Amino acid sequence: MAKKIEKIIEEQFQTWSHSHALAGSRARKKKTKPVITISREFGARGAALAHNLEKKIGFKVWDKDLIQAIAKEIGSGSRAVETLDERRQQMVEDTVTGFLVNIPTNMNYLRSLIRVVKAIEGYGNGIIVGRGSNYIIQDPKSLHVRVVCPLNVRIAQYAKKENIPQHEARLIIEQKEREREEFVKQNFYRDASNASDYDLLLNSDTFTMDQMSMIIITAYEEKTGNKLNLAET
Repeated sequence: MAKKIEKIIEEQFQTWSHSHALAGSRARKKKTKPVITISREFGARGAALAHNLEKKIGFKVWDKDLIQAIAKEIGSGSRAVETLDERRQQMVEDTVTGFLVNIPTNMNYLRSLIRVVKAIEGYGNGIIVGRGSNYIIQDPKSLHVRVVCPLNVRIAQYAKKENIPQHEARLIIEQKEREREEFVKQNFYRDASNASDYDLLLNSDTFTMDQMSMIIITAYEEKTGNKLNLAET
């Protein structure tokens, strides 16, 4: 079983210093397994896949908990950090925001994101959702997955889920997609939709959650050489 977020954050960040964060996490003697990253189109249900996978293999999912960890590392509230999460911020905006008290900027959000993701990489046994994490992770054994789904399917599903008209769902999805793409482009100089940046590309309109999880598990075991202990269902 993965450690609870409170324990992980407390152990890792209480004694963290900027210059020794990565070294400290790697120094742990406990054997860990490489992480899995899941990039996703908005509405493709990548986060749901991460949690489905968590139930099967026991890896800790880092999605909303990642925001809490970044907020703790920065020393700010989660709500303030959420305003920067996977969003591109103009240089002028970031500079002006930096003059305000207790308001995190895109720059310190990015620094903290990198430190937190590297700490999670050091712990291993984790599934990191989005945030360009596949561009931060350095372990070549880690598995990087991209979840896609046809736009019309995502629009219909999101409209039904949120009980809104489909034209409104389309505008939200397109805006969120732009924000995520620009976030990756601005901070990592990469195109998030580039298929060659991932080990595995899955279409959630083609496969069920369980099917995608089993495909990931098979790919993970083949790439890492680590056998995963599957939970009985």
